[in-house]
Amino acid sequence: MNRARRAAAAAALAAALPALAYVLPVPGILRRMGERRAALDLASLEVTGTLVAEADAADRLAAALGQRAAGGPLSVPARLAIKVPGRCRLELAPAGVAEGSRPYVAVRDGKIAAGGGLGDVPAAVALARAACTLLAVPTGGDASGAYAAALARRGVPLVDVSLGRFDGQIAYVIGARANDAKPRLFVGKDAFQPLRLVADQGGALRDVRLLGWGSPTGGDWFPRAAEVWEGDRAKLRFTTERAAANPRLAELLFP
Repeated sequence: MNRARRAAAAAALAAALPALAYVLPVPGILRRMGERRAALDLASLEVTGTLVAEADAADRLAAALGQRAAGGPLSVPARLAIKVPGRCRLELAPAGVAEGSRPYVAVRDGKIAAGGGLGDVPAAVALARAACTLLAVPTGGDASGAYAAALARRGVPLVDVSLGRFDGQIAYVIGARANDAKPRLFVGKDAFQPLRLVADQGGALRDVRLLGWGSPTGGDWFPRAAEVWEGDRAKLRFTTERAAANPRLAELLFP
């Protein structure tokens, strides 16, 4: 009986540890996240992979490609280009479509430009905006200030911070509690990688999840996959096939 009680007490203590752990203030978390990105020495990043859309996102993506909605998931090759500071472009790369005619959504200093109908897919816009918010912030100098400004533009309050769990690890949660339906950011407690950004896009909260940092395809440059959720359902998933550091990216990509 005593052994069973000790085991139960140990389990309860282990479950409570995140709540008892020391919580860094928000500026310290953002500074450490900036230092982690700065160590990569990335001025630009090009990620190629596959974009898979579900439900209404698949229907909208089919319309952008000039296809009839098939009623199921839709998969298409895609590219994500990131240039520091504050420029990102997500584009579809289907076979036979010239580069200048690809559907795209681009972010430049928080402003959205789109072509070919991809801007009508809120989940695609949410993915591009989250990439810019988290991965295209200048990390030299006051990185915490740059992150704070980028997150404030997305409606994330920068006062409250707590501990939660995401993708099997303990994370700092900035802006709200882990399960609150409010804008919030998850940052890995040990690695200080951005894990999850929940923010308004197209009149609804969309949840962008960065999964599998340190994978063979993306390393510490970009996660193995990025998903966009609305409510309890995934609408979009970008799976990384190759990531290239510091490619030359023309300014024309970011109108």
